[in-house]
Amino acid sequence: MDMVSKRVPPPYYRTASPLLSPHRTRSGPAIGRHPTAFVAYLHESDRHKADVLHFATFLRSCGVDAQLDRWFTGRRQDWYAWAAQLITRADFVIVMASPSCRTVGDGQAPAHLNLGGQSEMCLLRELLQRDRATWTQRLLPVVLPGHSWHEIPLFLQPLTADHYPVTDLTPRGAESLLRTITVQRAHLRPPLGPLIAFPVQA
Repeated sequence: MDMVSKRVPPPYYRTASPLLSPHRTRSGPAIGRHPTAFVAYLHESDRHKADVLHFATFLRSCGVDAQLDRWFTGRRQDWYAWAAQLITRADFVIVMASPSCRTVGDGQAPAHLNLGGQSEMCLLRELLQRDRATWTQRLLPVVLPGHSWHEIPLFLQPLTADHYPVTDLTPRGAESLLRTITVQRAHLRPPLGPLIAFPVQA
């Protein structure tokens, strides 16, 4: 890889990426602006809620403007309107894999359970169906330690599209996700050389 051979520091130590476009496009935010990421998850256990909180806090420490429901309490909210506004405006929506996320995301949960999560997942399915090219790039399934790609809802294509394992809350442990959010490639495509020509046999 060119970046290794030239001993260039990893891109997450840089303050801006030259690959970011001047205006927000389907591939990411505007240059010079912190990318925004809405964190969607199911409230299935205190441990999972704590893990998601630590993950979202880590994202903010990396310059990603992560938005999490835990930071918007303290007054009465219309949570569907809140989620719809942030989701549609965010550069990316991170979907946290978990058993309930898979069940609710694919519409298999009982109608009276996880009502907030069901409305959120319905919104994501609707947005993806309405504009698949855009939302396939903006919906990022994330798998934290202790979870599996099997816990990603099928509508997010856990095997036929990318998902993002996070091995630990460090830039290296979340590198593939951070590169995607900040639009920084891991490998540079080499230039195309002249077409090879072989001698003619007599």
